[in-house]
Amino acid sequence: MRINKLSLAVLTAVTCSSQVFAAGFQINEHSANGLGRAFAGQAATPENASVLATNPAAMTQFNQRQISATLSYIDPELDIIGEVTTTIGATPVTLPATEHNVADGAFVPALFYTAPVNEQLSWGLGIFANYGLSTDYSEQFNALNFADYASVKTVTFNPAIAYKISPELSVGFGLNAVYGEAEIKTSVPAYLSAATGGALPANGKMLALAYDDWAYGWNAGVFYTPAAGTHIALSYRGKTDLNLAGDIESDLVAALNQGGQLTLPLPAIAEFAVGQAINDKLSVQFSLTHTQWSAFKQLEAELDSGLVVPVKEENFESTLRGALGVTYQYSSELTLRAGYAYDDGAVSIENRTISIPDTDRQWFTLGASYKLSNDASIDFAYGYLQGREAKVHEQQQLNAFISSELNAIQHAEAHVLSVQYSLAL
Repeated sequence: MRINKLSLAVLTAVTCSSQVFAAGFQINEHSANGLGRAFAGQAATPENASVLATNPAAMTQFNQRQISATLSYIDPELDIIGEVTTTIGATPVTLPATEHNVADGAFVPALFYTAPVNEQLSWGLGIFANYGLSTDYSEQFNALNFADYASVKTVTFNPAIAYKISPELSVGFGLNAVYGEAEIKTSVPAYLSAATGGALPANGKMLALAYDDWAYGWNAGVFYTPAAGTHIALSYRGKTDLNLAGDIESDLVAALNQGGQLTLPLPAIAEFAVGQAINDKLSVQFSLTHTQWSAFKQLEAELDSGLVVPVKEENFESTLRGALGVTYQYSSELTLRAGYAYDDGAVSIENRTISIPDTDRQWFTLGASYKLSNDASIDFAYGYLQGREAKVHEQQQLNAFISSELNAIQHAEAHVLSVQYSLAL
């Protein structure tokens, strides 16, 4: 089935918006104690039940039932400073394309429960998010044809079991059910409507998608204690394809008003983690995490009519995240933490868009735990994420007579606050 150039450009522009969440905002905020040390050594540090999110094998380290609830607030600050040049026929028009604070803040909850069955076997359940957040540009933004609004929310249900093979070695395995929702839209900028004499309606939907679906995967881990005070862990979360299905709307191309499907691969994640006690008060933690974004090669949109459109070559790059943390037992009630991490961006220069606030970033974090009783504790943490400035260059051919080119500088940073309550039952 054939589709005209305007329809193809419309579909390409909006679908690229969805990648901001898969690449730019992979959510790590599953625990406040982990955030306090920039998630260094997370898979090897069983401080409470939230360790299930990174390494189910570590559940064997608890001899009581554990429950842990976390609430984090992520406040991203994404600024786009640039200009857009649109050529209608042979006449180019250049306008500013600048917008501040286009990424919405979000609360991210997480809940974990673990329980020993006997001295060797444990089980648990985690409910948390691995991907999310959004971008939202104002109606006055002159590059709405490249990005207007995008929102993706996910929740993972992760039941898991762990088995202690020996006092030093444990293994764990979990299943994952991931529910995702996505709303994505690109629109006609007001100036483009005026330049075409209203042929393109101002703020009209080029394409708007509302999708949701379930996906299923697995994760596994190993927890090893070669000596007292030394913890070593390996964990792996397998690649999961999120097949989003729903409705598509367009004010420009009536033929696009139908159902459709878009597949977003959620990449495999592998972590090597170490926790080492220096003395009875001080310990250090380290993690190296590999995320297989190279599996994200391209996007294809399939409409109910049978049309399959190759939307965009992505060619994302796999990333490494290195983190180093320190934990200090100040007193029997108070534990202090600090951490630093360097996090690679997944988006290459040639594939970067204003919908993907993804660059290399640094993490600077602080945290503390206070023991309320023998069985209960509360954690607080703060993290500052500093992104590297990046250039964005995008081109769009709407039809044979209209083309747009965007050149901009992207600056991204974020503040993260997290609180957690943990209880041994």
